Amino acid sequence: MKKIILIIIISILSSNVNAKQLSKFPFIPDEIYKKFNDLTKEHKVQTCGFENFNTKWKIINQDLAKKIKGYNSRMDNWRQVKGAYSRNVFRHYSEAVTYAMVSEDKILKEKLFDKLFQWAKDDALKDTRICYNRTYKDILRPGCDRAWSDRDGQDLAPVKDATVAVEIVLGLNYIYSLFYSDYKINDERHSTIKKWFKDFRNRFPLYDRFYFGNSVGWGFPNVFDKHQKNKNYIGILKNIINGADRAILKDGSLKNRTTRGNRGLWYHNSALGEAFMIMEMAYAAGIKLPKKFEPELLKAVDLFHKSMLDNSYITPWAKRAYQGQFDKKNPHYQKFGRLDSVGFNGTWFHSFQYRYPNHPTTKFLKGRLTTRAKSLRHDGHLGIGVGCIYSALAKK
Repeated sequence: MKKIILIIIISILSSNVNAKQLSKFPFIPDEIYKKFNDLTKEHKVQTCGFENFNTKWKIINQDLAKKIKGYNSRMDNWRQVKGAYSRNVFRHYSEAVTYAMVSEDKILKEKLFDKLFQWAKDDALKDTRICYNRTYKDILRPGCDRAWSDRDGQDLAPVKDATVAVEIVLGLNYIYSLFYSDYKINDERHSTIKKWFKDFRNRFPLYDRFYFGNSVGWGFPNVFDKHQKNKNYIGILKNIINGADRAILKDGSLKNRTTRGNRGLWYHNSALGEAFMIMEMAYAAGIKLPKKFEPELLKAVDLFHKSMLDNSYITPWAKRAYQGQFDKKNPHYQKFGRLDSVGFNGTWFHSFQYRYPNHPTTKFLKGRLTTRAKSLRHDGHLGIGVGCIYSALAKK
């Protein structure tokens, strides 16, 4: 009798543990990932723009720097920043990983796994200044709290150095979780890689409050951290969803993003990327969105669409120049390139087309995006090319 009771208790505890990890990867619903894996290799290669793809080993083998140092608040001096090339190394590495995933190239997968091991063994990026203290919520260490002391953002901002280094390692951690966590599970290289990731876990703060940017106030990595530890993350995810619901404003603007001067369109777009990722995370976790979340988010999409067709449409918001520059002599100028060039938070271009196939903005995105789009093969925050997954499904 005691043995039966013990088995029942173990079964209940086991089911509770499994229930906490609501999907294999917190950023993608399991059904989406399964549908993607069921597609033919040829279809995925074609729709994700990997025909004639060549891994950029010359760039990847530059390796991640020991330190990133020198960003100003506006981050427009990146050419002079020590170690800033690491972003480019990360980008091409993540593109190669996405290609390995799509093409099922086992030799490439192994080479990229070993490269990740080498970076971990060498403690890449660890000499970068630490600006956040995990003991406290979103509190910067002394010397890191002076960003944007210059209105034009030309002041040195160590917090930007720290943030970029953490974002790169987090992106690699996301890649590892989706693509390598069950790869050669008895390989000793895993322990070295995990230790490196664990060290960087202490370099981003606990989630405290919602804001667009920094993966919604470091909300995404905190959800991921709990997911990795098989801890319940429903509470923090609901907090993020409700925070986003308040920050997506009735007029279609996004709080403290659309108002960023001549980069308002760029920040608005980046926030859209975060908002649509929140939507996918909610689907993955089985959480119902607030009633006005989706309608007001679609207003924000409309604002983006109209502003892309005519930059002057965003001027009423952009002229507020919140942490940004605004030229009264050229009030309708927006510093925003082609959609193909967007590599940060660009996954929404493709998840949107999948979720809203008949929406006017879907037609617009199809007309502006090509198979050379960075957002297909890479995301500056998520690392892995999640855009490829949704694009392949949208075009099946």
